[in-house]
This record gives sequence, C-alpha cells and structure tokens, in this order.
Amino acid sequence: MNMPQNKASILLFCGLPGSGKSTIARDVAHIYSKCGGDDRVGVEDDESMITQMDRVVIIDYDVIAEQESSGAGYGISGSSQFTSDDLEAWRKSRITALDVLKNTLYDHFSSSKKDDATLLVVMDDNFHLRSMRREVYRACQDFLVTAPDAIISFSIAYISAPLNVCLRRNDSREGKQHIPSHVITRMDATIEPPDESKPYASFEKFHLTINNTTDNAIGRKTFHDIEKCINESLQSPIQAKKECSVEEIAQMEQERERQRLETFKCKSQRIYLLLRRLVGAVGRVDKKRSKEANETRKDIIERVRIENNVGSMSDECIVQQFASKMLGIEASDDWQAMNTPLTSAIQSSFQEFLSHNRVD
Repeated sequence: MNMPQNKASILLFCGLPGSGKSTIARDVAHIYSKCGGDDRVGVEDDESMITQMDRVVIIDYDVIAEQESSGAGYGISGSSQFTSDDLEAWRKSRITALDVLKNTLYDHFSSSKKDDATLLVVMDDNFHLRSMRREVYRACQDFLVTAPDAIISFSIAYISAPLNVCLRRNDSREGKQHIPSHVITRMDATIEPPDESKPYASFEKFHLTINNTTDNAIGRKTFHDIEKCINESLQSPIQAKKECSVEEIAQMEQERERQRLETFKCKSQRIYLLLRRLVGAVGRVDKKRSKEANETRKDIIERVRIENNVGSMSDECIVQQFASKMLGIEASDDWQAMNTPLTSAIQSSFQEFLSHNRVD
C-alpha cells in the first residue's frame, strides 16, 4: 500500500528512576494530544505552531510489566518486594512493548483515513543502556522492510537528574513503584546517555538532554526543545535495514560474547550450588567423608573451568561425576543402580535441587 505522506515519530524517553522521566513523557503526550485545540496545557506557543499530531500513543514499559505480572498470576500476595516473578515479567514486557510498537505502526500506516496523518509514539522506560534504545530503533527498521513507503523518525529525550534527587523522589514512592536504592545507584553507574559519536550509536543522532532537578511541570523552553528535536528527526527518517554494516557485525559479535559469558556465569553458579548440596548429602550420611566430598567438588569445578565447556554441562552429568567418584565406580557406570544409603542421599538431594532450581 503506497502512502508516502503518512508519518510516525518515535520519541523515546530515558533516564534513572526518579528522574521525572515518566511525568515529562505524560506531559508531552498530553500537550500533543491537545495541540489541535485551544488548550495548550500551560505551554505558551508564541514562537511557532506546535506540530499537529493526529494520534498520540504512550508505550509505558512499567504498565506492560504490571500487566504481564498480573496475566501470569504473579504478585498475588501483594508483596512490595521484588521477586524473580517480577524480573520475568520485566523481561517479557520488553518483548511485548516492541510488539505493541510494531502493531501501532501497522495500524497507523494501513488504516489511517488521512493522506497526511502523523502519529507520535512516546516510549517510556529507563532505557539506561544504549543497547535497549537500539532495540526500539531496530524494531522500526524491521517494520520498514515490510512497509518501505512509511516515514518513521526516531528521537531521544534524556532526562537527567542528580542521583541524590532521584533517590529522594524514589523514597516517597510506595509498593513496587519504590525501587531498591542499590538498583538505582548501580543504574547510575552504568547509564549511557545518548551520544551519536559513540561506537554503534549513529542512530542517536537526534537527541536532547533535559535537566530536571525540580518537580515543576514541563516549561515552554523544554517543550520547544523537544518539538525542535522531533521536527529535525522527521526531516531525516529511519532507513529500512538492508544489510549489516561492519560496525553492526562487530557489535553483534560483542553481544554474542557477552551472552556467552553471562550463560557461563549462570551455569557456573548452578553447578556450584548443585555440588554444595551433594556435599551436604554426603556429610549427612557419613561425616568422615565430608572432606573427601568437598575435594571432589573442587576437582569437578576445576575440570569444568579448564575445559571451558560449562554451557553443555548438564545437571545429570555433574551428578554422575560426583556420584561415581564418591561410590568408587567408573564414570560410565549406572550409579543409581547401587542400593546404598549414600546413593539414596545423593538421589534425594539431586531431586530437591531440581525442584528448587527449575529451568523453564
């Protein structure tokens, strides 16, 4: 379908929890939603007309995470503490948010009744890492492959506030809106403000920084800075992705290596916990063999480290090595066939480990 005049502008807000990012994002969306009428929501437009947006959509990652959590039956206890279920809901929300973005773009470019309709999509999340923002940009590129006539721009508003201000604002929040202080502190240490001069960051060409140390509503200058950034991005829309550049290939290789190291770390931790449990099982049956069991644990960990094959080392393989050593049999023998108290203890301990450390 050929609709070259239709446009969509992606405005991504990023910043620390407590920076005021979500408040400003909602204010901007409200202003653009009202720009067709007399209500300017406190913004005096005495220099230029506000860009007409035919539709404004906010994609709030926190809201989506809450929906994911509720839909999965998480959070039934109403606890204000974050759990592994909350983390899983957060991970799923990032996938869902991109799906919502693509569906929103599809609806706009396939169903718009105007020949010159403009859509504004406000993306609201911390996006403290550049890779997170790149995911949104690539989702737009993927969409353009199937809709090459679509005009989509991308811009970023980075909301900057001192760490102590963010922590103070966060302290006034309740329930799961209150983020653990150490999480915000760690995020502050790793945050990557938008900067197109950085490697693999050319997609961040259109961005602005908003210093937000007060709790005041969005001002005229701030809004016009955002307006200018959006208009400039519309003059240089996203291009459909055709093939990977040299820098993108290098970046993907770095990402694969990062994921490999993360997998290695997670699997190593799992092996460590499993072996500790097995050592405990031996001690309960025969305390005199606890030292021997601990030495066996160390030997297995060292072998895994040297061979660097932790990714393919299954739980069963680890138990097989440990049990055969402690039972004095060959590594290829069926240790479970031996009817001894130690065999029963190892089997029981292994089943308890699996029930408490499921891999979905």
